[in-house]
Amino acid sequence: MTSMSPLKIGDRKQLRDDRLSCFIDFTTAAFPPRDQFDVFRAAHEGVWDLSLAKSEDASFPARQMVWDLGKLVFTRTKLPGQGYAHHWRHIRKARLDHWYVLMPFHSSKPGDAPANGRALPRLHCLSKPFEAEMEADGALALFMPRDLFASSFELDDKSNAEAAGRLGSLLGDYLLLLNRSLPELRMTELPHVVEATRCLMAMCLAPSRNRIAEAKKPINSILIERARRLIDLRLAQADLTPDMLCIELGVSRSRLYRLFEPLGGISAYIRRQRLLRTRDALSDSSDMRPIACIAEQWGFYDASAYSRTFRHEFGVTPKEAREAGWNGCGYLVGQSRPQEANHVSSLEYLLRGLSA
Repeated sequence: MTSMSPLKIGDRKQLRDDRLSCFIDFTTAAFPPRDQFDVFRAAHEGVWDLSLAKSEDASFPARQMVWDLGKLVFTRTKLPGQGYAHHWRHIRKARLDHWYVLMPFHSSKPGDAPANGRALPRLHCLSKPFEAEMEADGALALFMPRDLFASSFELDDKSNAEAAGRLGSLLGDYLLLLNRSLPELRMTELPHVVEATRCLMAMCLAPSRNRIAEAKKPINSILIERARRLIDLRLAQADLTPDMLCIELGVSRSRLYRLFEPLGGISAYIRRQRLLRTRDALSDSSDMRPIACIAEQWGFYDASAYSRTFRHEFGVTPKEAREAGWNGCGYLVGQSRPQEANHVSSLEYLLRGLSA
């Protein structure tokens, strides 16, 4: 088996700030091109069989991040994309009988997984036959123990099924939400994430009135995530208003306000995002534009009002923020969390530890 080092591996111990740590983070790019797919295959040993289907130069640059959620395992895999393909299949005499939801995607930017350019999620069971060829920029996968849904409904008749229609799109949005949210989650929040996931999966795969009611909270979280992506996309546009968001999201004005109430309100959220963009520009020593020009780009046309709002939000004036950023003080840049690296693990090892 090809060595998987270098890689970063976490463990189940809590960090000092109680934040969730990525359990496994490895890349094949650090290996010689002709060894890269062997490294990728070794990372999935015991889970499924892989073979290289297409590569012009025999290389396979890929990265995988694996998150241990206690009763769930989430993976995000960045694949080389166009011009590369690999064939994967379930192991005939599988040692795992976990269910998983898989969603391949095509991204417009490296490391990105946008709402468009993705396939609908599909539900698979590792103990049931399945094989396919994948040529994509990446894939999100959520692994679940079989008994997580034992009291909800029977999954066996849904093996290798596509989660189609609006519910499939909703499930795909939830995978994107998890992908974005995991680095900020805390260990104490994991039971809530597992329960929200169970409710949403049950609703999408076997919808009923009761299950829709149970999934209300994760559905609201998905709507907020959709709104955030839309706001991020149109942040510099003057027509970014609550009314426009209501039309794009298909929700009422009152529901939009309720969704963003925990975040201080929709208008306050948009204003803060714009302030963050100005802060990033001010701390960039290569951006020589006047402060007023940067502020106007993000919708702040009154210099005095902008300076007061900026200071109220960040505790410093725009001028002080620029000086700190240019001097390399680093107050604007969050410190990355340390990664534990005291044992060698694998995806199979982590899946074996799942229990509902």
